[in-house]
Amino acid sequence: MTLSSQSLLIVLLLAVVIAAAWIVSLLTERLKNRDAELEQLKSQIIDWNSHVEKKVVDRTHMLHETHKQMEATCVQVVTSLVEASTAKYYYLSTHAHNVAVYAKAIAREFSFPPAEMEALIQGCKLHDLGKIGVPDSILRKTDPLTAEEIEIVKQHPVWGARILEPIASLKKVTQMVLQEHERWDGRGYPRGLKGEEILLEARIIAVADALDAMISDRPYRDPISIELACEELKRSSGTQFDSKVIDACVKAVKEKNLIAATGHHQTSLQKPA
Repeated sequence: MTLSSQSLLIVLLLAVVIAAAWIVSLLTERLKNRDAELEQLKSQIIDWNSHVEKKVVDRTHMLHETHKQMEATCVQVVTSLVEASTAKYYYLSTHAHNVAVYAKAIAREFSFPPAEMEALIQGCKLHDLGKIGVPDSILRKTDPLTAEEIEIVKQHPVWGARILEPIASLKKVTQMVLQEHERWDGRGYPRGLKGEEILLEARIIAVADALDAMISDRPYRDPISIELACEELKRSSGTQFDSKVIDACVKAVKEKNLIAATGHHQTSLQKPA
């Protein structure tokens, strides 16, 4: 190869190196710009995500509050329905209130926390909700019910639970309503639950319900004293009722923490408010 050819080749190589260096420099600059653009885009995406998350949180909170308000309205409507349907029966119109008072006194013996106590009271107020489906002819009847009529009455826990079932916040209350007529020995209704398969709240309501039934006027019989009622309850301890709940009820009565509701069936066990 001649000298001129070598020189030309060197010039070409230098040109290639310079061109490559220029291209690399250009690409490097473009990459830097692209990195800056990507960082900016990343920052925008983070801001957008934060904005969207805030909107989702705000909307979720709003929907949650709306749902709570709707459920509260449903509970008020159901409670009003119970009050309206029982207003024409004196013993039923006061019964739910009395059961709540007695159940609260019993529950104190088990040291119920406030939230559980509130749910229990709500369960007491709604425990007879299903009786709106029982014909007046049965509710007003003073003679013994027929077998067919008894089966109709036995459906009221199921009817009450079905009414409450759509209200998510009353899930436990719904079970109280459904289980209130179950028995400790498993011979109750509607599902034949036994022992601690039954909610403690339902077991308490069952005792409070029976207590009020015995010491209140009913179309089919006169009331008895709260002392005699306690004796009757003790006879069913361990069979119809949970013995621990019966013991708590009797203790509350003896210590005057459970007294007969204001009215014609007050006894000497009452204490001033």
